[in-house]
Amino acid sequence: MNRQNCALAGFLGIMLAACGGQQGVKQAEEVSKYCAQRYADPRIDPVRSKMLIPISVTEAQDIQILANRERPTAAERDALLALAEARIACTKFSYERLGPPPAYRSSTQDRVTASLADLYAGEITYGEFAKTLLFIGERDKIAAEDLEQAYRERERWKDVNYSN
Repeated sequence: MNRQNCALAGFLGIMLAACGGQQGVKQAEEVSKYCAQRYADPRIDPVRSKMLIPISVTEAQDIQILANRERPTAAERDALLALAEARIACTKFSYERLGPPPAYRSSTQDRVTASLADLYAGEITYGEFAKTLLFIGERDKIAAEDLEQAYRERERWKDVNYSN
């Protein structure tokens, strides 16, 4: 399975967990297919070897990507714009099909967008962008774990009646 398919499978897994049930599976499959089509845009090709596409905060980054000290060329900036368009379209479609993501995931997406803008502006290198994704991913993971822990604690206490 190539990196893009792995990322989309991971995205699909998140959507399945968020939706549940057969309807959720169908919606998540629709989202995955739609996003795969957007990310297959050939205008994105000039940057495919320099970053993970689709952008992922949950996948490990190759050492070559992390070590890349290049900044985007004019052609690559056009590719980054196409990538940003694909991300926006995918996010919008996901929202329409699945509803809003958890707050921590929205925050993660905002951080990725800001970092992508920094890369586009030439303020950071491809390697710095990849390293930023690792940090964003770690924050995302911690936020998801905190949410899960809070849910487990809530479930443990939900039937306690203090009025006795």
